[in-house]
Amino acid sequence: MRPKSLEELRPPRVMSLFAVADGATIPAMPPRPTALDVARTVRLLTVDLCGLALELARRPEEAASTATEEGLARIRGSFGRTLLRAGVHLEVLHAEKVPRDGGLVFMWNQATHLDHLALAAAIPRPFLSLYNNEVARVPFYGAHMRRSGHFHVDRTDEAQWRASVARAAEAVRAGACVLVSPEGTRSRDGRLLPMKRGAFLLAAASQRPIVCVTVAGGHDRLPRGSPVVRAGPLRVVFSEPLATEGHHPDDTLGLQQWVVDTFNRDLRAFAV
Repeated sequence: MRPKSLEELRPPRVMSLFAVADGATIPAMPPRPTALDVARTVRLLTVDLCGLALELARRPEEAASTATEEGLARIRGSFGRTLLRAGVHLEVLHAEKVPRDGGLVFMWNQATHLDHLALAAAIPRPFLSLYNNEVARVPFYGAHMRRSGHFHVDRTDEAQWRASVARAAEAVRAGACVLVSPEGTRSRDGRLLPMKRGAFLLAAASQRPIVCVTVAGGHDRLPRGSPVVRAGPLRVVFSEPLATEGHHPDDTLGLQQWVVDTFNRDLRAFAV
């Protein structure tokens, strides 16, 4: 069989976010926010997130970080409670599939700003992240990411992002877990975006397993462009690890196909 081209790897519509009628897929709109949704979102922005920003500003060295066991334990419960106060009921599935030892590359489907809370509350091992310019510009949080050793990638500067990816791969080889979004940004309609090469260069360079972290329901809870969180369920689903040994950084199409297939499979199977 000939290898698939990048165009053939373009992800299809995500079935879990569409209703099926007469064999066709019809886009489903997120639920309209209620007055209670608005009130909960105001609390999230003015109490919970502002409180986190103040903690980062006042106690930068003591603030919770996902990069250590102590930091992750400290924020797991608080972030879960923050989501619950916003009306979002987080369910974590198959975390037992995550290997407890050795470096890993976590890849997740990026759909909503709520991912930053949900993933920190769900991922069972300390982890570092690749983060972009948008996150780097967030007051307090961007500075905290830099201080905590996460990896900034500037997609407009190839030399910079390649160097950051190389450092992340070295950390994974040394036993760290690194979280990356292979789409690179949030989808506007709930469908998967084309995969970016940087995530797969990282995985191939590290020669360590990939674990897909599928967030189901993110577009329904907080679609891109909306300021209001909709109450409802949010699921985080972990996949079996995929070995990357032997994959060359210049030939990662097979890894990309596996990640796309895994996201689509779990979005269908665990639709909220």
